[in-house]
Amino acid sequence: MRAQSPVADPSTLRRILVIANPKSGAQQAVQIVKRLVELSAAGQHELAVRYTSPDSSAAELVRDANQFDRVIAVGGDGTVTQIMGGMIGVSTPLAITPGGTGNVLITALSLSRDWQQACLDALNPDCARRPVDLGVLDERFHFALRFSAGYEAQVTRDTTRELKTRFGKLAYAWHALRHALRLQVARYRFRVDGGRPFRFRAESVWVANTGALGVLGLELNPLIRLDDGQLDLCIFHVSALRNLRHLLRWALGDRRGATLYNDWLPPAVLKHIVVKDRVSISASPPQPVQIDGDTVSMTPCVIRVVPRAVTVCVRHPQSKI
Repeated sequence: MRAQSPVADPSTLRRILVIANPKSGAQQAVQIVKRLVELSAAGQHELAVRYTSPDSSAAELVRDANQFDRVIAVGGDGTVTQIMGGMIGVSTPLAITPGGTGNVLITALSLSRDWQQACLDALNPDCARRPVDLGVLDERFHFALRFSAGYEAQVTRDTTRELKTRFGKLAYAWHALRHALRLQVARYRFRVDGGRPFRFRAESVWVANTGALGVLGLELNPLIRLDDGQLDLCIFHVSALRNLRHLLRWALGDRRGATLYNDWLPPAVLKHIVVKDRVSISASPPQPVQIDGDTVSMTPCVIRVVPRAVTVCVRHPQSKI
């Protein structure tokens, strides 16, 4: 049965700002915006729509977010994260729609992956709210999912927007396999929260804000949470086919009864460290760096934690898709 339009009280949800990336998700963002306009007219909302462009980033378009009752993000994880970065410290809640290719944040927040239902949820004046931490890379780039250097960043770098638009997640899968066949080890140096520096050889390094991977429902670790006020440094090294077999068993295993953090981590994680404030990372040779699906720089770099940076609209536990 088709979901009904929300009955909104204009006094509680009157002015709404929509930030949309028209190139996200094979132009699905255009459909989402059109639906939001229709629903807003029926609900008597005042809707302002702004589109990102090479001259207007999502963070710039949301600078006046405190003048609105709600902000709605229409785009992929990278667009949503830019919006979050522009809303740090603002009390206006952010609603998120699945307008991208991966939409991993949608999974991490248990939001609807059906874009029509997501539009209804975004305009629900009584939505539940959840604080979300962010990481900031070199005081320039914010991320909500994870930072990574090495293998995953190489895959992200080679998966262009054109490939994502044409092939969706298969574009990632192809490059993931291609780089997996020739994993490259780098020598990393870390310093966490002002402690003593330490070194590891690794193929990939993550600084994660959530355990959701966005692939086949897999999670690196469900104990890595978006709202725990910290980030999680995970150092990966796959040294032999034996480790790959362990990884397969980990992916297919049943860990519902696991209570300890390390019970959830795959065997390829050599080291896990909680980051309360910041972590500095350097590598030899220098490695590409990605955040939330966008390759942005190279090592060395510094990542800082921004606790409870933004408030996000989420579905009530009893809500059904």
